[in-house]
Amino acid sequence: MKKIFTLLVLSAFATGMFGQMETTIDFEEGLADTAWIVFANGPSGSDADIDVVPNPYPNQVNSSDSVLSFLVRDSADRWVGMYVDVEDYAAAFTEFTEEAHTLAMMVYKDVISPCALKVERSLNSFPDGVWSVYNSNTVTDEWELITFDFSGAIGYYFQRLTMFPHFPETDEGKLWEDLYVYIDNIGVPSEDNTSVKEVEGETMWLYPTPAEFRMAVQYPGMSGITISDIMGRQIRTMKFAVTDSKVIETGDLKTGIYFLTAETADGKVTMRFLKK
Repeated sequence: MKKIFTLLVLSAFATGMFGQMETTIDFEEGLADTAWIVFANGPSGSDADIDVVPNPYPNQVNSSDSVLSFLVRDSADRWVGMYVDVEDYAAAFTEFTEEAHTLAMMVYKDVISPCALKVERSLNSFPDGVWSVYNSNTVTDEWELITFDFSGAIGYYFQRLTMFPHFPETDEGKLWEDLYVYIDNIGVPSEDNTSVKEVEGETMWLYPTPAEFRMAVQYPGMSGITISDIMGRQIRTMKFAVTDSKVIETGDLKTGIYFLTAETADGKVTMRFLKK
């Protein structure tokens, strides 16, 4: 099993995690032989199965210099993944709160399949002991922001975070060949790079903001998107099959303030964003 982390991540966990984490795990500071431990990656698994590498697709929504590469072996179990523990309980953890109970991460892979985040080893007697949240990417060969709602664990502390990069529902969904999954920016979405809006119990996300070349839009049941300028003039209109996530091009927009309207069967939702 391999242990891997970044120096920045150590700082992130030292300042607080799960609801109050101030720094996203962004894999920008190289390797340190500590923290992440890989499991269930089959008999052919090796120390090279996870690594921090240059972002292979930096012109997509994710412009980070470095990302985590995870090689899921064709012999891996469905629950292949990696976990990290923090031993300094008092300093490292706070609770999921009403205000901050969503974790997010960027994912790039060439198949559509569920990912999962799990918290476990509760420090204040969480009734079920662990809490897992599953969410699937909706596009292939593109960076996508995937969010995980941990509202069921509000008020509890946990010692372990586990990440599953490819977790099909049944054994029939397992791979028959090796799969590379790229992961980045694990943590609580930041006000510095993500816009969030709550509408009748649903959440709309725009990432990154300010936008440069591309921007990810998440909202349940979208079938169209309209971009308007600050004067209300429509700049672009897109129609597509119903989806919860869409990546849009923003590179041709001039610097300034715009409004994005997502259309659904239940109505429209509008958010403001900045193009830099």
